[in-house]
Amino acid sequence: MFARTTVHYWLGRFGLGLVLLTAAGTGFVPRVLKIPDRIGVLTVLLGVLGFHLALTAIAPLVRLLALRARLGPAWDAEANQRFERASLPRRVYYLLAAVAEVDGPMSANEREAVRHFVLERFLDRVHVDELRLWETQPLPVTDRVGLAARIAPGLDDGELDSLFCWCCLVAFADGRFQRTEHDVLHEVARGLGINAPRARLLFHLARAQWLRGQRTGDDRQPGEQLDARGQALAVLGLPDDATPEQIRKRHRELVRKFHPDAQPHLGPMAQREATERFTSIQRAYETLTST
Repeated sequence: MFARTTVHYWLGRFGLGLVLLTAAGTGFVPRVLKIPDRIGVLTVLLGVLGFHLALTAIAPLVRLLALRARLGPAWDAEANQRFERASLPRRVYYLLAAVAEVDGPMSANEREAVRHFVLERFLDRVHVDELRLWETQPLPVTDRVGLAARIAPGLDDGELDSLFCWCCLVAFADGRFQRTEHDVLHEVARGLGINAPRARLLFHLARAQWLRGQRTGDDRQPGEQLDARGQALAVLGLPDDATPEQIRKRHRELVRKFHPDAQPHLGPMAQREATERFTSIQRAYETLTST
């Protein structure tokens, strides 16, 4: 019996659904089993079951096939074994460390950012000594797309957004956002299955979150307040010449897409961060409509 996380399981389920639909359409079962079905109740039930099995197999099958395409090159036995044994917090640590180390060894700020996410976010708390052990045992792969893709199946869409934002915040941690960090975030988004427009929007939401943490009130740089409209447009993913109608339409879309949901795998802090992203969208909209 194949596990529900395999392509074979969902292909089998889809195939069984088609077989049942065909059997219902031809009246095969009542005729072969000699079961009276004058008003077609058995045929209808068989058809409904077949339709349900086939329909509900399509989305998981597409996701798994897309995941297989994103996995990229195969890992060696050591890397596979280490990843399979790792808990979700440790897998997330591997991903955040891969982002932090793309431009060289982790800086002190990057290391502190990675530790902060791993130690503070998860319901099953990670001990400091456990994290220090992980730091001495890095995952021997440079395939960041495949690493992100292997983490993605255990998370829902909101949690994938949160994880990508964490990666962005780690990339911002040293105060120098370079081309290599832009490239690695692109790889992470591809591995997590986040399309380019959504990734850009999440990037700007994470950047707004980072800037709020860096500056408040009197710490603003000259001209920063004057660029509030530009920052708000970036948060909403809109061009500089966006019309009021485009702003309203975009706001409605984002409110539906980014309404915060529970994030059981990443914990309550991730849910609070999702709420903060939602608040950033609201704040940007208010900035653009109050002027």
